[in-house]
Amino acid sequence: MNRATSKHLALVVTAAALAVSVVAVSVVAVSVVAPPAGALGAARGSAASTAAQCKGTSVKPLVHDEAVRREAKLAALVSDLQARRDPFGLNGPQISALRAASVGITALDSQIASTCYPTLAALRADATKLFVDYRVFWLRVPQTHVIEAADRLDEARSRLAAVAGLLAGQVGTNASAQRDLAAMNQALSSADAKLGTPPSAGPSIVAVAGLQPAADMSNDTAVLRGAHADLLAVRASLAEARADGLKVLADLKA
Repeated sequence: MNRATSKHLALVVTAAALAVSVVAVSVVAVSVVAPPAGALGAARGSAASTAAQCKGTSVKPLVHDEAVRREAKLAALVSDLQARRDPFGLNGPQISALRAASVGITALDSQIASTCYPTLAALRADATKLFVDYRVFWLRVPQTHVIEAADRLDEARSRLAAVAGLLAGQVGTNASAQRDLAAMNQALSSADAKLGTPPSAGPSIVAVAGLQPAADMSNDTAVLRGAHADLLAVRASLAEARADGLKVLADLKA
């Protein structure tokens, strides 16, 4: 292998390495968390004057703030997905779901603001929908991060596969290079088993994309955690493939 080819391959492998490292941001962001304890505590602890006709007027601004916070987060998630490639065809449906949730939250916020509630219990019933019916932070955030991380991992995988293809034309009869290239391709295959191959995502990623808000989030949480584990395994396989690619380069230079 001549010096120019070696330098080119080294640059390509380095680019793939950067792609793998960037994935860490999205994968680590896939956290599964419950909404803050006492999210409705302010509503429960605040009582309007018994002489007032409409109950809970002092609580409505707090509910509005929570609605605005969720709308802002949903808009940010949409923006993140729009900036990504969509190798598995999951971004479009997710963007639609996020936008639908935002529209629903806006409508609910408006309804709560304009309603004269005869009791705090009636206000609490509507305010609870903001947390339970949409599950923005418990579901939509980690769900979107899983989809985005899959996009990034596929990008890294594609770059490494291109490197493997270039190296395949260079190894010739070099036994060490052949062995390390085979290991690289095996690591890529391991990544494919969990990540999937476009346009079909892996089972755990597809399962996450299909989740919907639920009163009991036990299943959703389990599915999210399963996908998170798979994404970390994919990232590890791609890091291993990168390391094997660098070994091939060293073998060819020896």
